[in-house]
Formats: sequence, C-alpha cells, structure tokens
Amino acid sequence: MKSYPNFQILYYSTVDSTNQLARQFAEQGETKELLVVADQQTAGRGRGGKRWLSVPRECLTFSLLLRPVNKNAEHCPQLALILGLSLAQAMEKLGFHPQLKWPNDVYLNEKKIAGILLENAVRSDRLQWVIAGVGVNINVKKDNFPQKLREIATSLFIEGKKEIATDLFLQEFLTIFSSWYCNWINNNKIQHLLEEYTKRSMVLGRLVTYEKQGKRYQARAERIDENGGLWVIREEERHRLSWGEVSIASDNKTQIQLSFGSDGGETR
Repeated sequence: MKSYPNFQILYYSTVDSTNQLARQFAEQGETKELLVVADQQTAGRGRGGKRWLSVPRECLTFSLLLRPVNKNAEHCPQLALILGLSLAQAMEKLGFHPQLKWPNDVYLNEKKIAGILLENAVRSDRLQWVIAGVGVNINVKKDNFPQKLREIATSLFIEGKKEIATDLFLQEFLTIFSSWYCNWINNNKIQHLLEEYTKRSMVLGRLVTYEKQGKRYQARAERIDENGGLWVIREEERHRLSWGEVSIASDNKTQIQLSFGSDGGETR
C-alpha cells in the first residue's frame, strides 16, 4: 500500500484565507492533495462566518485539500472526527489533555483551542474534494485574545507556560492524521476511531441545548454514530443531530457552543 496521503506543501507568509486559496486550486482542477500553510490569514473564518484569530508565529492556520473520491457525501462528517482526534492526539504527544467538542472543535480546560471548517464538492453523491481549514492557538498570549474571548479561548502557551514551535505541532498532527486518513480511505470500518474519539468527548453524558424549527430543546447526549451524527435522548425519545448550533446546558458551570446539522435531526 502506498504512503497516503502524499501532500504537496504550499507555504505563504500572509494570505486572505487558506481555505479560499485551497478552494481555488480545487476548482481549477488540481489533482494533488495539498497542504496550504500561512503564517497569517487576514480573512480566516470559522463556522457560521465567524472570524478566526490569526497572529503570526502564535497561531497555526492551514488548509488541507483532500480528494477522498471513493467516499460518499454522507461520509464527510467522519472526516471531521478524524481531524479533531488527530489534533487532540498531537496535543497529547506534547503532554496536554484535550477534549473533543463534537463535531469540529478541540478544548483544553473547557476553553476552545482549535477549530475545523469543512467545505466539499459532491458529484452523483460522491465526494470530489474536501477542504479542511484548521486553526490552532499555539503560542497566543492571553492579552492577544480579544477581550470577549479571554475567558472562553486558550492556547498551548497559556496552558503549558512555554512556547512550542508551530512547525513541530504541524509535524505531529500530520503524522497522526496521515495514519487515520489512510485507514479511512482504505477501510470502511471506523469503530476504533469512534472509540478513541468517544474517550475524549466533552459532550457525551451531558445535557445539551439545541434548536429545531425555531424551538429550543434540551436533551442528554448519548453517543456518536458511524456517520458522525450525535444521538441525544429527549423525553425518552432518541434524536439524531447532524449539523447546526447546540450548547452544553448549565448542569455544569460552563455554556459551550457546539455545532450540528441543518436538517434539524432525525428521530428513532
């Protein structure tokens, strides 16, 4: 089996958005899988169009252009799990104990430290390409966060009290991600991935609040399924959430924004 993936690495000092740049390559027919890295993004964004903090040498920002053409569109949420788990395991290699906030964020000590944004193109229900934008707060000092983020965001520097080279973290991440990604491409079984992700979940077993058709509900998060959906229990019924806005309810001290699906969920 070939070493997979074999990324072509493109490095920039400053770009508007690594996701936008990767998308341009994809739409122009680039067939290679790319890693687009920038010291600084001037228009980086997270889910919902929110701006992502980008401080040179303090934030690691990059995008992966992937071509999992043997996967269906329904498999794309699995990739968010792979990316989140790979980020968490890279942090663990450096001595940290992160948690995963389904489906696309990483937290340390109940504060956000990394986020993932996925975009894709589909033809006849097959994924043509996926762009994964990733932002990680590596050496951000507390004073460099906007005031409104200082109590809800953190960095490896804040938590570990020492600077970490961004290229060292990227290397750790790529080594781990390449292994998971290779297995995903060549094997439809993801039970081991789910087990590792579930171990680190900060959502499962907790009350979550979510909106559906303009109404707000509270339910307990039960499990994550093989297609990356979150199952919750509300009034003795199980509901599947796939994309949208959810928050952890205040049964614990914190309110944490989560994301789930625009279809509002299914019931079983």
